[in-house]
Amino acid sequence: MRIARGKKNRWFRVLLCGVLVLATVAAAHAAQPEDSGSYRLTATDTGGDYAPTFTGNGYLGVRVPPAGQGYAGGTVPAQSEVAGFYARPAGQVQQRANIPTWSTLRFTDGGQDFAPRPGQVTGWRQQLNLRDGSITTTARWTAPNGHVSELRYVVFTDRARAGVAAVRLELTPRWTGTATITDLIDGTPATASVGVTIGWDGTAHQYWETVRSQGLGVLAGLSSRLGLGEGASFTPVGDITKQTVGQRVTFPVTENHHYTITKYVAIATSPTQPETAARQQSSAAAVIGFDGLMTENTAAWNALWAGRVDILGNPTLATEVNASEFYLWSSTHEGLDWSISPAGLSSNGYDGHVFWDAETWMYPALLAQHPELAAGMDNYRYQRLGAAEAHATETGFSGVRFPWESALDGTEQIPPPASVNSEGVYEQHITADVALAQWQYYLATGDRGWLVARGWPVLSRAATFWSSRAQHNADGSYHITHVTGADEENPDVNDEAYTNVAAATTLRIATQAARVVGAAAPGEWSTIATGLSPLYDTTSGIHPEFAGYQGQLVKQADVTMLQYPWQYPMPAATAQRDVDYYMRRSDRGGPSMDDAVSTIDTAAIGSPGCSPFVYTQRSIEPFMRDVFDQFSETRTGGAFTFMTGIGGFLQEFLYGYSGLRWDADSVWLDPSLTGQLDGVVLHNLAWHGTRFTVTIRDERTQVSLDSGGPLPVVVAGHPHTVLPGHPLTVPTRRADRTPTTDLARCQAAQASSNQPGAGPLAAVDGSPATDWRPTRLPASLTVPLAHQQTISKATLDWGQRWPPASEVPPPPGPVQTLRASDFDLVVSQDGRNWTVVAQVRGRTEGTHDELRFRPVDARFVGLRISASTNHTVPALDELTATTS
Repeated sequence: MRIARGKKNRWFRVLLCGVLVLATVAAAHAAQPEDSGSYRLTATDTGGDYAPTFTGNGYLGVRVPPAGQGYAGGTVPAQSEVAGFYARPAGQVQQRANIPTWSTLRFTDGGQDFAPRPGQVTGWRQQLNLRDGSITTTARWTAPNGHVSELRYVVFTDRARAGVAAVRLELTPRWTGTATITDLIDGTPATASVGVTIGWDGTAHQYWETVRSQGLGVLAGLSSRLGLGEGASFTPVGDITKQTVGQRVTFPVTENHHYTITKYVAIATSPTQPETAARQQSSAAAVIGFDGLMTENTAAWNALWAGRVDILGNPTLATEVNASEFYLWSSTHEGLDWSISPAGLSSNGYDGHVFWDAETWMYPALLAQHPELAAGMDNYRYQRLGAAEAHATETGFSGVRFPWESALDGTEQIPPPASVNSEGVYEQHITADVALAQWQYYLATGDRGWLVARGWPVLSRAATFWSSRAQHNADGSYHITHVTGADEENPDVNDEAYTNVAAATTLRIATQAARVVGAAAPGEWSTIATGLSPLYDTTSGIHPEFAGYQGQLVKQADVTMLQYPWQYPMPAATAQRDVDYYMRRSDRGGPSMDDAVSTIDTAAIGSPGCSPFVYTQRSIEPFMRDVFDQFSETRTGGAFTFMTGIGGFLQEFLYGYSGLRWDADSVWLDPSLTGQLDGVVLHNLAWHGTRFTVTIRDERTQVSLDSGGPLPVVVAGHPHTVLPGHPLTVPTRRADRTPTTDLARCQAAQASSNQPGAGPLAAVDGSPATDWRPTRLPASLTVPLAHQQTISKATLDWGQRWPPASEVPPPPGPVQTLRASDFDLVVSQDGRNWTVVAQVRGRTEGTHDELRFRPVDARFVGLRISASTNHTVPALDELTATTS
């Protein structure tokens, strides 16, 4: 998936730019003692960088504006989505279409609809409850006529009934008179569909409509039924040409009395009779009632929360994990064979298309604890095998070739022209990504029947594609030419590392699958897999990204993904060099998954230091946009809420700190931690029908059975068996405690300022690829040493900035050094009184400073920077302090 820039800016953009100032938005993290982090996220101000949040049940998705209901435009429009409702407007590709907004339940007084306008509203508060998916908005509103009313809106989509949602308004007027409510299905945002029918049942206070998507003719039926007390007067309203239908309600109110109005909504899509189904479901919902629906909904959410990730010792990070799990789960539902687009059901970002994002980033985060949700994503691909087979044939290959952008029918839906959006031509690794997900499902579930019926048809035809795609050389090697890897800023290259490894792995796992299902695998699959390898540079000790790669900037993780998820075998030293090399060349304007992969890679490598946690910080801090903890695609905008980034972030805990890997015969674990976390708990993991929990703590990790068993586990290469009632306890690896002469390594560094994701810990984490970047000069860094010691030497390694990729490698322009030109190195024994032990003035060249000074007793070491090069703040990759 490409991040839009310049003339390629065709994507949904969220213009939340610059450093976010969240002072105008208050967070209320009401943590529950038995849980980690908060499950209630609250905003108390709509100013500044407020962005409305969304909720969903995996079939329906709705973003709720500050008014607590209805449609609102703006930078982040409050739209409504339904899985599978695709259109094809004239001259355009298939795209998921907004359905009419169903949450509208407007309260009108004094000729004005309620909205949180300055001077009219006090006590405004909006809260997302992650436990049940409800969004509650409360306010005290003074209407233009002077009437004061207390309002409380609650909106939720029903997790137990996929097509059902509800809106409740609780009204307390501080006046006596007549209240007016408008219950509406609002067609304003429905620009890619047309109205078919509308109707009302005045006796039941119910109405409905059917809309048809443009070009594709997908039908959606929507129905609303209103629950209100006696004495109300109902008036139908609607205009089929505007896809709008509803009812206006008036009723008498008395000062200080309480009134409850509940809207029961149902939505259904073809091939059912959607209008009839929607009417029946909304009527049934009204019979159950709001409280009954909420009880069922909460129970369904509780079942999901049983399989969750708890972060201990860092409430902020724990809450971000909670929110991320909620948003991802909100975009998928058990039993629905749809996949997830980059923005899920939060918006139509990227036209609601399905990319490699689904299988590579979101899918593994679901598979670990909720294989029933992951199954729908596999089925989505299986059901579109015919289109993938046709795509391979049409482009001159055998087997199946999955499209880069998939939508309703599985045909290629990347917008033309190919000269601008070339991914549809060259980015073919998607077929391997799909194959890996299918194989992972079998490894995690052990479902041979599924593999025979659904997995094997995908795997075998994907392998057939790669065997027809690879080219044989006279020396016995195989090559793939004219492809684009995960690094889309370097397109149309040969022997691309990610693609070669992904293709070879597909051939290998298809061969393994053949043995499981009793099929015969062509011998050439193994031959080609053996001859298809990534390039290796013996001089630098790294894998070049492609033939002719010259060290230019890369968009996102590519070579670093050879280790995870592809598990390409290589020495740990090579793996570490790959991470260090490419992360320094990673585009800071790219997405967060770069750092997510590096968290997982470095946790597995176990090099001395605490870089896995620094990469975790880098993967979250620059991308979290508001108090509702929603991911943005990039530091400055992009798709919102970004499920791809969420999936990568969650994998850091599920597969990074745990070392979890799936195998057909056992579960593989290699737990590790750094001192910045007290622990990580992975609840209700699933393997072959057995449920188990992994609790990673400071010194020890425990594996305990929740149900099923016995569970075969391989920990750090050693086999074990976990029995019911007998947890397994193993050591937790602590690379941050590896003995070192560096007294500053992984200590609790502090700084005068830092850019998001470039905190002071990065300067002492042991990694040359991470950096501390202050936001302004002068700047200071203070590091408590491991213990009081006589020191006489410090080294400082400074960062570099590579020029932006130009898609014509190598890009023009020099590599710039981001170093301090003027600074003092200071030491202290008490953290208050400081002594200068070394000074640097006017040094503008070089990335390495070695400072020697008279031996001095110190408990703290510090850096005081007053000037830097290239008219920008410096980037300090690493600071060490030693005795000699």
